[in-house]
Amino acid sequence: MQLRRIDTVASVAAFVAGALLTPGTLSGDSGRMLVTFLGLVSASILPTISLLVNSMTSSGRSVKAVDDLRRELQAAMDALFFLFGCVGIVVAGLVSLATTPPMILTYVPYLTTEILPRIGQSLIIGASMLTIMRIGMIPAILRRSLDVRHKIATEEARRKTLEKAPTAASTRTTFPTHPEFGKTVKFEDLTRESN
Repeated sequence: MQLRRIDTVASVAAFVAGALLTPGTLSGDSGRMLVTFLGLVSASILPTISLLVNSMTSSGRSVKAVDDLRRELQAAMDALFFLFGCVGIVVAGLVSLATTPPMILTYVPYLTTEILPRIGQSLIIGASMLTIMRIGMIPAILRRSLDVRHKIATEEARRKTLEKAPTAASTRTTFPTHPEFGKTVKFEDLTRESN
């Protein structure tokens, strides 16, 4: 999955903003709200992946349709796992900010009080920005998958209808016509018969 230019610019801006924040900004209520929001995002990602995986069956489908569906589902799952990875980075960053650093790291000046917290905040805000910018992909993925499945279902219904449709010969035997139906007669012969 490639990052769009706007994703890259927004991520860099978010990383810089995270580094400029005062250490400890993401602890407390703001961190809890972020975890709650990203938990809801994760809760939508995993069921979506299972729905997409379960939609891949081959019964009655053409090879082209199955290939189209596989390609669409692969792209969808890549995008969803990318979002899930971003959420994982944010949660890992929040956990690392909440964890007391090892005692040995406190001997390095500013490492545990400024440098590591700012790096953690940069990762959290950058990954959160990517998640927020790409969250609209989930409905778009579901719509594209629905379109592919609709096309497959339409083709399958059309094929079954054509298979079950009666042939012209069977229709003629089911609804026979009178032997003189469609017979051509001259108008003079009709007027003579009626007199």
